[in-house]
Amino acid sequence: MLNYAKLREMQRSEISSSELCVVEEDFYSQVKAFLEEKKDEAMDSQNLLVIKEYENLRKIAKAIVNKRNEKLVLLALRGKNETTGMTSEEADFLGHLSRAIEANEAQLAFIFEEKNGSGKKDNIKRVRLLKDISPYKGLDDNVYGPFKTGEEVDLPSEEARWLLKEKMAELLA
Repeated sequence: MLNYAKLREMQRSEISSSELCVVEEDFYSQVKAFLEEKKDEAMDSQNLLVIKEYENLRKIAKAIVNKRNEKLVLLALRGKNETTGMTSEEADFLGHLSRAIEANEAQLAFIFEEKNGSGKKDNIKRVRLLKDISPYKGLDDNVYGPFKTGEEVDLPSEEARWLLKEKMAELLA
């Protein structure tokens, strides 16, 4: 059963982690029931502190929902469809987002078509990594990494430029 402390801890967990925190399938139903209970309590008591607590709980719940939605959008952009630990509402939302992104990418694919095979291959740059880097999907849809601090790698110029700009790598001659 939800309470103020548990909801606050969930908010901290969502904010501190880049991954979606695992929730129960009926999480949103639980939040709705809890908020309704606290609203009734606030209206019945007419106590300013109880009313403020209810308003705070609504803000915390909204922050959790917003953070989870933000993470779902990022998952869709990265092409990930794993729905473990999500509610059915979130899995549906992720599916809709993924389909919309795929449709948009298909519609804009003409931008990246090369004419007459005259497109040049990306220049390859050699860089030394200054930080550990988890695997990530590059601009060309290839997966790069994982990389360890001090490792020297050859990367397409766009990827190297991005890592240099973020001060995660240094260019080697």
